[in-house]
Amino acid sequence: MGKAINKAVTIAEILKRKMPLHQITALSSCEIVNVYEPLEEGLDTVVNQHYVSCLTITLSTDLTGIDVHNIGYQPPLSLSEMQPGDHHGKAVAAT
Repeated sequence: MGKAINKAVTIAEILKRKMPLHQITALSSCEIVNVYEPLEEGLDTVVNQHYVSCLTITLSTDLTGIDVHNIGYQPPLSLSEMQPGDHHGKAVAAT
């Protein structure tokens, strides 16, 4: 799960550098319960429960539904910090 959180943060940061986006980030934990039923009679059912970290990133182009007083709120980047568009150079045709 750790790699998924890393990728989500990276994608949010890339998007924020392309357009002005408001961001709210929230951390939580979720309980995962696995129940294993025995294949043979006479064996007990095994219940395994553990917690995993969860990350919620909300991005918005306007303040609709965004609480700017939320502890996880981040305003859009300034225009000088943004890099709109694709920065791949045009291919030069060989002659």
